[in-house]
Amino acid sequence: MNAALVSVAEVFRAAGFQPVDVPVLLPMEDFVRISGEEFRRHIFITADSRGAEFCLRPEFTIPVCRQKLAVDPAGGRYSYSGRVFRNGLPGEPGEVWQVGGEIIGAHDPVEADVEALTLALSVSRTLGLGAADVMIGDVRLFTSLLTALAVPPAWKRRLTTLFGETDRVIETLDHMTERRAGFSHFAAHGDIVQALSRFPSDRVGELFADILSIAGIQTVGGRSTAEIAERVLEQATLAGDVVPEAHVKAIRDLLAIEAPLDEAVGELDALSLALDRPAPFETAVRAFEARAKEIAGAVEAIPMFSARFDRKLGYYDGFVFDVFDPARPDVGQVCGGGRYDGLLAGFGGAPSLKAVGFAVWTERFEEIRA
Repeated sequence: MNAALVSVAEVFRAAGFQPVDVPVLLPMEDFVRISGEEFRRHIFITADSRGAEFCLRPEFTIPVCRQKLAVDPAGGRYSYSGRVFRNGLPGEPGEVWQVGGEIIGAHDPVEADVEALTLALSVSRTLGLGAADVMIGDVRLFTSLLTALAVPPAWKRRLTTLFGETDRVIETLDHMTERRAGFSHFAAHGDIVQALSRFPSDRVGELFADILSIAGIQTVGGRSTAEIAERVLEQATLAGDVVPEAHVKAIRDLLAIEAPLDEAVGELDALSLALDRPAPFETAVRAFEARAKEIAGAVEAIPMFSARFDRKLGYYDGFVFDVFDPARPDVGQVCGGGRYDGLLAGFGGAPSLKAVGFAVWTERFEEIRA
């Protein structure tokens, strides 16, 4: 594997990427702020003598963004190679070697997305992948449809957070068209609930925590105040706002689209037409079409598209992809990545700054070759 990693470094160098490194021990604050409290279950945590929390490096993208934007606000092209530490499923190693790259800057999204995908395939081939199955997704299609349908903010936030966990998304959709008994008392506070729902749940959670503190009540059950706030706002929305069945059907219709990339363009266009081409969704469909054309000319096999994608995506907010070995689907993705423009603002990035990247799970190539 060492020789292969040297070859991978050359692939990145030839593409104009600057190798970077970040510490193994990192502050917890970024990961909790971006990925939420539940991310704690997946990482190894420690604390210093003053109680400040740190974690072993669980991934590279977040610390690379923090480090590089602090010294170069214009961004750049960065590669990395090193150990990451994850408290994963039983039987999975807690320490693995990961390589990857990030393209950060004021670039053309379609061009950069296609470059990230083709480079990821090149790196995967260098590590020993023969034929490749590629699955494409697009978070922006989902969020733009929610915007076009004017889904209430609390519902939109919840659905966006759950995207990639299809069973939970479907379960949420099942409740959006019905009023739930037992929460009718929220109806009298509809204007307040509507105002609160425009704020992030962690901000509302802080308000609830202060109110509970004044009342001398302790939070229980292991839930964070953000989770409690999200639950209250969700239940209030269930009681006060019923989403039209036609809107829920449109969301289901989108999630049902799974087809070769060229066919998916037609199915998405048909859905937009059926909705009278609402501007936010139509714009996302046209961007998807432009990217699909570029991908078709850049990769050998036609990728599949899945509107639901079926993988928890965290900070990704646009184009996403996974790469698999068709001969060993049991190994899972060997490489994955996508666009994360929204992440950069938290590190002082300018609104014009955009980002796309990918990571390769090198230990899975050892399973493929076994």
